Amino acid sequence: MCNAKTVLLLSGLGFLSACASHSRAPSGRSVTTQVNVPATPASVMRAFLDQDALAGWWKVTRSFVDERYGGNWVICWDEYGEDKTDHVWTGVIDSITAQRLVISNMAMVEAGRPIFAPLQLEIRCEPTAMGCQVTVIHRGYGEGEHWDWAHEAVVAGWQHVLQDLQDWFRSR
Repeated sequence: MCNAKTVLLLSGLGFLSACASHSRAPSGRSVTTQVNVPATPASVMRAFLDQDALAGWWKVTRSFVDERYGGNWVICWDEYGEDKTDHVWTGVIDSITAQRLVISNMAMVEAGRPIFAPLQLEIRCEPTAMGCQVTVIHRGYGEGEHWDWAHEAVVAGWQHVLQDLQDWFRSR
């Protein structure tokens, strides 16, 4: 279960690792996904930072975001997806502007799997005539059975989740 003890431990680890090696993108495979969203870049960035927005479009159960350079970014899902398992993603904000958010020194905790780390999540929002183009780049996927599982899950997951983001903004 995604409990407070787990979140505090992971966010603490994220903070410590941020102090050790801030700004370095991890090596390994990446996942890149794009979608056009009928919203301003600043509104889309808020959707990745605001607790109510995260719950609304991404179905995040709990979150903690310290919206500043070096701040913690922690999101948690309880009994999420077809497998109804718990998930925790945590990292440190490496860049935060109205058009770009980078979460570095990121760890993904997935039920029954080793901890996937270090990863980096970058969200870019480029203005368009109809809103903005959202690009998500998730870096640092290693090799091996568990990493292959995580990479495949995230490839499919980001496509689905960004469609949910688009639909959420359309419904507002």
